[in-house]
Amino acid sequence: MTVNRPPKDDGRNLKDRLEDIPRQRLVEEVVSRWDDVIRLEGELASLRRRVREAELVATSDGSDGGLVAELEEQVRVADSKIRHLEGVVQNERARREGVEAETSRLGELQEENSRLLRNEEELLLLVLDMEAQIDRLAGGHSS
Repeated sequence: MTVNRPPKDDGRNLKDRLEDIPRQRLVEEVVSRWDDVIRLEGELASLRRRVREAELVATSDGSDGGLVAELEEQVRVADSKIRHLEGVVQNERARREGVEAETSRLGELQEENSRLLRNEEELLLLVLDMEAQIDRLAGGHSS
């Protein structure tokens, strides 16, 4: 059996085994493997870049000072971008915390407003009830 041409019965056995696995688990496995492939492709690209850089250094015959200076400049630029992005992230976190605090305070104020409106309604009903009783008492004395 080879990887490129597995025997037909192995393919059927694989199909039977895959049919026994729940669909959700198969999806999770495929996504997990896909993420692994993407990660490995990124690592491969990085390793290829490093090999090219090493080959350039090896073929520069001692004139690698310019290449090193260029690479150091790229590192400085990357560090500057990282610091900038870290600042952006920190500002966004602070903004979100502020929004969450404001949202929480708004919820508290809405609850307090609802409580006060219910209290006002209860007091209004009490006043109307008292006025009705006053009218009834005042009507009973004038007869």
